[in-house]
Amino acid sequence: MTEGMTESMESIATRPGTEKLLEAPKLALDRLPVLTNILERLVATCAERFREYCTIPCSFFVNQLEAGNSWDVLESYEDSIAGIYYARSWDAQVLVGLDRRFIFSLIDAAYGGDGSTQPFETDRPFTPLELRVARSVFGIVTPAFEELLHPISPVTFDLEKVESKLDFQILGPSEIPVVVVQILFQVLDNGGRMFMIIPQSALYPIRKKLERGRSFESTSVDPDWARKMQDGLVSASVTLEGVLDGPSITLDEITELREGQIIRLEADPQSLIAVECEGERVFWCRLAQSKGHFALVIDSPVDRQKEFMSDLIVSSQTR
Repeated sequence: MTEGMTESMESIATRPGTEKLLEAPKLALDRLPVLTNILERLVATCAERFREYCTIPCSFFVNQLEAGNSWDVLESYEDSIAGIYYARSWDAQVLVGLDRRFIFSLIDAAYGGDGSTQPFETDRPFTPLELRVARSVFGIVTPAFEELLHPISPVTFDLEKVESKLDFQILGPSEIPVVVVQILFQVLDNGGRMFMIIPQSALYPIRKKLERGRSFESTSVDPDWARKMQDGLVSASVTLEGVLDGPSITLDEITELREGQIIRLEADPQSLIAVECEGERVFWCRLAQSKGHFALVIDSPVDRQKEFMSDLIVSSQTR
């Protein structure tokens, strides 16, 4: 390139308004319904797959989907753990992160907490356990995201490193336009934030596919209604009843029972007790004590097929 051409380009770039022609193209997120659909399905998948990790029901929902600049976004997630992934087919780095409250709440629920302990928010280094838990969460979220993106853009996220101290230059020395996804997580009475930061340059080449009105499910599915249904199912209250076998007595003996009389139950700490919900057995439990009260410890779920066959045999024998 000659000196004259260089001077000409510099003079053009300094003219009023011409700098906008040199900017990277920006995405209009309100025109990407397929991306929104993918994220809605991602949070539903996370709620389902977290059942294998934490027996207490968890809920997720997309709280924010917006465009921003990497330095400004990262500043608001400083107290977080992040996995930095390289997407080869996009030639871009993608960041998936969890804030401190998310990690605390998950550990509290997974290891027997009841949600009464408030998250620890004092600035301190993350522990090795917290780092392992974060890696486990990344191992759930990123494969699910890959699976959902596959019909649009087959992509593989390769983990480059896990960072426990985020700064504004973690994605590079220069500020870049990004898409920010914030997902709220709740378990028991606590929760936190999960976030994803994707360079707009990675999504811009596939923007036409993300603009298409087609979705992965029937077009009649309303994402807001689906999320409300999911939250309602997770937070629904049910009544469980423990059923203990008592002694066999006659109707006359029942009529003679008086207040204060003791009926000994045919159960001991090793006996299995059926727990029912609306008359249907769901768990086998054992007697225990907790904080001075009688309690039930879940031993195993009810084998519905085995129960059905047992009932069928009893029914045939009584005929």
